[in-house]
Amino acid sequence: MEITGKTIEFTYEGRHLTLCNQRCWDWDYPYGYEEHDNTLSHAGCGIFSIVHASEWLTGVWHSPEELAQFSLDHGGRGDDGTDRPALLQAMMDHGLARQYGFDYHGDGLRNDLPVLYDHLMNGNAALCNLRVGHIVALLGVREKNGVRQVLAADSYSESMDSRVADHVLEVIPGSEIVSKAENKHGLTVGLQRAYAMFWAELAIVRDFNLLYRL
Repeated sequence: MEITGKTIEFTYEGRHLTLCNQRCWDWDYPYGYEEHDNTLSHAGCGIFSIVHASEWLTGVWHSPEELAQFSLDHGGRGDDGTDRPALLQAMMDHGLARQYGFDYHGDGLRNDLPVLYDHLMNGNAALCNLRVGHIVALLGVREKNGVRQVLAADSYSESMDSRVADHVLEVIPGSEIVSKAENKHGLTVGLQRAYAMFWAELAIVRDFNLLYRL
């Protein structure tokens, strides 16, 4: 297995996608906060998620580095990563959201899952947490075998993470990410494979933002 680079490209449901692999250290664009000297690889999940949602909605891929700099310049970088409501509102205020193919209605972080389901059923997108501290894009919904499910695009490919794995119902072939497996001492002890796109239970979604397709 070869270690995956910065992006992978594939087609799903007729859409061409370029998914950012946050596990790749080559995402070294500065994205720090005060004394935290971070990069996109460390803290860029919110940036990558907006890029993924935008490409799904419009077919156009935008530079994560440019969006990260906009976020830094307009108050979108918070103390624990991207402040989604602040960044999305700044994108609206400066006309950038329209370039990315969506409107944001200033509704902050939400947890009404039936609203989210209907929103995605209408062809829109969303940002959310599947586990605390990490942002993914939600690109679709379905009900299968009596379970409502969301289609997640995850820059950190956490389909095998212990906090998420039991809620994953289907992985998307072609979205595999191969990365180094390290022990607690930082020593590389092998390679691991996970998926950047997967269907997961709607019930796991927390703290979402609604992006309305233009």
